[in-house]
Amino acid sequence: MTPPPDAPDAPAAPDAARPTVLIVSNGHGEDVVGARIAAAMQAARPDVALSAFPTVGDGAPYAPLNVVRVGPSLQLPSGGFTFEDPRLLARDLRAGLVATTLRQVRALRTLRADRVVAVGDVWAEALGVLPRAARRHAVQTLVSVHTEAGGARLGVRAFRDRFTALERTVLARGYAAVHPRDAASAARLRAAGVPARYDGNPMMDGLDAAPAPEVDDGAAGVARVALLPGTRSHAPDALARMVEATARLPQVRSAVAWAAGPFPAPPAGWTAAPRGEAHVVWCRDGATVHLLRDRFAALLAWADLVVGTSGTAQEQAAGLGRPVVTFATDARYPARYLAKQRRLLGDALEVVPSEPAAIAAALAALAADPAERARRGAVGRARMGEAGGAERIAAAVLAGLPAGRSPGGPPGGAGDARIPG
Repeated sequence: MTPPPDAPDAPAAPDAARPTVLIVSNGHGEDVVGARIAAAMQAARPDVALSAFPTVGDGAPYAPLNVVRVGPSLQLPSGGFTFEDPRLLARDLRAGLVATTLRQVRALRTLRADRVVAVGDVWAEALGVLPRAARRHAVQTLVSVHTEAGGARLGVRAFRDRFTALERTVLARGYAAVHPRDAASAARLRAAGVPARYDGNPMMDGLDAAPAPEVDDGAAGVARVALLPGTRSHAPDALARMVEATARLPQVRSAVAWAAGPFPAPPAGWTAAPRGEAHVVWCRDGATVHLLRDRFAALLAWADLVVGTSGTAQEQAAGLGRPVVTFATDARYPARYLAKQRRLLGDALEVVPSEPAAIAAALAALAADPAERARRGAVGRARMGEAGGAERIAAAVLAGLPAGRSPGGPPGGAGDARIPG
């Protein structure tokens, strides 16, 4: 895999008439959060010039916004799960991880902005102190006090499971405000001398939607199951397992939130009936599964429970009160990652073996027990926190910025190469 060309060594001269904000994010889920905060800032202050430095992938969530994407990046074979498995680390290294990281460090040291917002884990926070800035904010999307349960972990993985002394030092010395994902984590960080404040969880923003009418067949006495296979390479195989599991359960109706490009071919024995560019129905022996593209929020509004292999989407589903069943797939979605997510979400998440029979058994038990679904849903809402975080974090970032002229032209200080959108 060929990395993008090097960025210029020196930044462009800033436009002093426009206040500037640079967002540094390190992963697809982090890009989604960064884009939500950027959208809230644009709505509140259209005079502010925004740029984004996504370190993993092409930063696609920023594409619909008036945000200049800057800096060298690399589409990692691991999809950002570099340290979850030695094989993934080896693939990322062969793809140019070290060289791209060094170029990113050099590029960030040339940038300047009135505000820097680091979205992600300790690595994003460390990168966020490199640009020159009057004020920095960190949005910690990965670690929570809930992930610290279950004993200490060693090595690099410790940074993904707990607030280490190194991370607390970076946050206390480098950032004016830190926005954790839950109130308990904010309290823990404040006690350690970190300027933390809880403003809500941006992951829960943008999920208001009416239930998807495409899959509402009006059947009574059934449980509605949303299938979330995710966007990584395991999505087609994971979906085949989910479909096989739900086909065994006449007491459920299932629909897929598909986000991994073109619809996959149906598994053996199933036929596909297109109903438009963004809707297809798979059929087999009277069983049906709807696949919808770009209808994630609408399907969560429709669903009673979820089976998934998509980390961020599962956390959002749990936060909306939908119990989640999940299973390990491959090195990009391993059992140890699920163990961490289980600590984060508690009883809102049930981890089962990957065989369709085990998945079906877990879904059948939840489908038959509305009280248990409600109990697990309450746990998920409590663990994920409230919506509105993007707007409140945006307000905190923008506080004290001087007024600028009407927008027009690229943000000042974004002197790096643009990434094609």
